[in-house]
Amino acid sequence: MSSALKQTVHSLVDNLPEEELPAARRYLEFLRAQRIDPYAHLDAEHEIDAEERAKLRASVQRGLDQMNAGQGRPADEVLAELRSRV
Repeated sequence: MSSALKQTVHSLVDNLPEEELPAARRYLEFLRAQRIDPYAHLDAEHEIDAEERAKLRASVQRGLDQMNAGQGRPADEVLAELRSRV
């Protein structure tokens, strides 16, 4: 990232109202975590061991692969099916 862009971002943060700083911090931490591990936010809410994390990643990847292969289903259809099971 260019130093000019970093200066602009720093300036934006410096000029935020005090009450907006916690939200800005959370968002910046989210962006940093996405670069490192897109599932890192889950650890903050739930304990996930390595095996569960591997299963989660595999499941997400299967879903993405199905979508990319044109095998996706409309959300309304899936939601209707889930509601019918209750």
